[in-house]
Amino acid sequence: MINKKNICFLILILLVVLLLFYLLKDDKVEANDNLVYIENFLDEKDFQKILKLDTDKNTFLKESFRYIKPLKKDSYVYDIFYSQKIINKLKPLLSEKIKKSDFPIEHRIYPIDSMGMKPHKDTLMYDKPQYEAIFTIRNKSSSYTKWIDDDGKLHKKWTKPNSILIVKALGYEHSVTPPKTGEREILKMIYTQSDNPNDNYYREMNRFNNIV
Repeated sequence: MINKKNICFLILILLVVLLLFYLLKDDKVEANDNLVYIENFLDEKDFQKILKLDTDKNTFLKESFRYIKPLKKDSYVYDIFYSQKIINKLKPLLSEKIKKSDFPIEHRIYPIDSMGMKPHKDTLMYDKPQYEAIFTIRNKSSSYTKWIDDDGKLHKKWTKPNSILIVKALGYEHSVTPPKTGEREILKMIYTQSDNPNDNYYREMNRFNNIV
């Protein structure tokens, strides 16, 4: 016969299971490689290094809705995100063929008056779809990333600091809503399956080469 002590114990176990589910359920949004979202992506040591990046807007190029700055190739940021440890972490979620790209990692800040980004699919830059990754450094905004999955269902996600959201080129249509309440600071980088770029790649590289 079940007594009150056993019932309380069962309820406690159930609460623990529900708590764990709540804490872990957002670690990865999608089960396929069209879009992957991972929280607590970097270990604390590496994340603290990223937090030390220069945020002086005078060192960024001001575009119509954001500040951008390509990082130098000798930056420690490349060593962190293109390390074999990170590549191996992403392979089971994306592709066993992924590797670092030689496309510049870009530091971006979206201010309060940013208009966000309209619905779009990322342009193919190689002969095989690349993966474009957004690592959130700080996010004091109410900005959401939205996307439509294969079933036509609309999703939205507020990206936490130290999270990464990866979208496959020509995959899901996605957009970013305006910040409204504060700034959002990110890094944008590319993981590629191929070393064979197309004209879109060279067009984008030319744009970066014109950024002082």
